[in-house]
Order: sequence, then structure tokens, then C-alpha cells
Amino acid sequence: MNNSLPFRRGSADDVELESLLTEQEYARITKRSVASVRRDRLMRQGCPYVKLGALVRYRPSDVRAYIESQLRKPAREHSVTGARQ
Repeated sequence: MNNSLPFRRGSADDVELESLLTEQEYARITKRSVASVRRDRLMRQGCPYVKLGALVRYRPSDVRAYIESQLRKPAREHSVTGARQ
């Protein structure tokens, strides 16, 4: 009689993965055409992506990080204090 505990492998339900975005969804989110998104990939620019066979997918966390990395702040305005009138 085997008294060892049975090995329990985690089921797919135990692992929660974030849903991946299609290139069409990514293009819609970024307000760009699918062609420009594809051009970015060809030029090795833009948001990181996942390649699953022929499929291209984007992780929402990568899209958020990429958009955040593109944030540009305006140059500081000249201080009006101490300016001659």
C-alpha cells in the first residue's frame, strides 16, 4: 500500500494569465493603423510583442508601459519672478 500523497499538478484554472491583445486591438488602443503597427515591428520599434506561431499578440502590461514611456513633458516655462517690467 502506497501511503505517499498523490502529486497534484496545478490546473489551467489555477494559473491566471492576462489576456493578450491582437494587433487590431493594439492599433485601436493607440489610435494607429494596423499597417503602422506592423511597420513598427518590421523596423524593430514600438511596443514589445509576443509571437505565437504566425500570431502576434501584445501584453496589456507591455502596452501600458510603452505608452507611459512615450510621455513627453513640456519644457519648463521661464520664471516670471525677477523679470524686469
